Amino acid sequence: MPANTPRDSPSVLWEETQLQTAPCEEFRSVLFKSPWVAAVALDYVLFLEYGKTPRLSRRNGLSPMKWEKIVPADRLLPFEANLVSFTWTQFQTNALIHVADNCQNLRDFLLKNHDDGKLVWLAHILNHPNYGVAVKINGPMDFVNFSNAAYDAFPATVGFKITMDNSTVLAYEVALRAQVRDVSATEYMSQYLSCTK
Repeated sequence: MPANTPRDSPSVLWEETQLQTAPCEEFRSVLFKSPWVAAVALDYVLFLEYGKTPRLSRRNGLSPMKWEKIVPADRLLPFEANLVSFTWTQFQTNALIHVADNCQNLRDFLLKNHDDGKLVWLAHILNHPNYGVAVKINGPMDFVNFSNAAYDAFPATVGFKITMDNSTVLAYEVALRAQVRDVSATEYMSQYLSCTK
């Protein structure tokens, strides 16, 4: 066979070593999700100790109470966000900044309580089997699961409520436990003293 004979077709020694052309979908990464921006409804219910943050207080000289409940005066504008592009920390920070957009005192209060771990994040997706009712988001994995569910449920309504434990109820529970503890100690002492006589 002469050295310069043209080949009519390329020869393949091993078929299994050749690159198979596949549809584009097979090359698509499992981690890739096309971006979408959803209007995330944000709301908050906060409790502030009377006298510590007077600029946020709405009581204006009314009879003093230990704690005051703070809620938005008007419905907040939706937070436009691509949830799957955020980490949990990024989402929290951006949501807090959005909520307190025009009020530096509220922003400082929210960020301080966030740093102290006093905020509770509740999330829901309208008519969703797992997130149809408010579910507490405890950390990054909960947020990833929620954001993926929200992505899959798009264009369903998505919302977050930022809240705190009701400090009045907590103070009542602490006082009640202390009272029970005192009564139990008194009963124990009276029983002990009656046994020693």
